[in-house]
Amino acid sequence: MAYTILLTDIDNTLLDFIAGSHAALRETLEAHGIPFTQERLHQYLTINASLWEAYERGDIPKEAIYLTRFRRLFEALGVEADPASVNRRYMEGLRSNIFFMPHCMEFLDAVRGKVKLYAVTNGDTLTQEVRLKNSGIGAYFDGVFISEQMGCKKPEKAFFDQVFAAIGPVDQKSCLLLGDSLTSDMQGGRNAGVDTCLLGHVESDPRCDYVVGDLLEVLPLLG
Repeated sequence: MAYTILLTDIDNTLLDFIAGSHAALRETLEAHGIPFTQERLHQYLTINASLWEAYERGDIPKEAIYLTRFRRLFEALGVEADPASVNRRYMEGLRSNIFFMPHCMEFLDAVRGKVKLYAVTNGDTLTQEVRLKNSGIGAYFDGVFISEQMGCKKPEKAFFDQVFAAIGPVDQKSCLLLGDSLTSDMQGGRNAGVDTCLLGHVESDPRCDYVVGDLLEVLPLLG
């Protein structure tokens, strides 16, 4: 199948959000006098992941993630600190700590002009806009779709309906969705009626048409 449209996630697909978030968390905790440890990193990541999953299910609004994650972390650590202030410092750290996934720029150079490329993300609007600009990858996109600006999110069909309405007319058979998440990206692709490609490692999952371990492995799929 030759695809002419590639919808791609940003975090842990093109930009290494894990590395950026670790650096931002270290800076944030140390700025508030809280020593950074691997145990505290693991606690934060567990809390944060559970909140994002709840958001993707529609159980909580996105704002609840930002208000809750550090409050829960500090309760677990027995630390006194203002969660809102800490979260603001952390978000600033995310915008300044930018790391690329392996072969990101080589991949983007290879697809430039060969497919229409659109970013689809649930991330924070300001953070994503700054990271796209400062990393230089924003220049590769024909359009960027951020859930906060659209009033809906991946994996909801309504999110992709808005994307297609903006870029259309679209033959969904000519569209491939690339991402790292089974719950937001792969399920989102299924809801949108497009083929999906997971960047990661799973034995099998009905939500994935393709699974790759590296961005360069996507290139042959594009035809």
